[in-house]
Amino acid sequence: MPAYLIIEAHITDPQGFAAYAHATPSVVARHGGRYLVMGGQQHSLEGEHAASRTVISWWPDRAAALAFWHSPEYAAIKPLRDGTGTFRVLLADGVQTQPLTDTATEGTAP
Repeated sequence: MPAYLIIEAHITDPQGFAAYAHATPSVVARHGGRYLVMGGQQHSLEGEHAASRTVISWWPDRAAALAFWHSPEYAAIKPLRDGTGTFRVLLADGVQTQPLTDTATEGTAP
């Protein structure tokens, strides 16, 4: 099942962040990921939304996303973003390709 890295970035030093932003896409691509949301306009439709940017990348599966996140290549460039803002990163599984089962009724006779 695919997995997604969802990043909320509040950039406080755009010039300092530029080196990280320039280096990361090629590492993402080498590890099988691709960006779905990066840049462009963002508009909150409901609820509080801080002045942050959302970046979403697609991965073939959770293992691929984690291999990227823990890779020596990413470890080498991740420090480039230090001091340039605050970041929240979430790894989420995509939609299951198999139907969900109701575990409450599983194994009971109709």
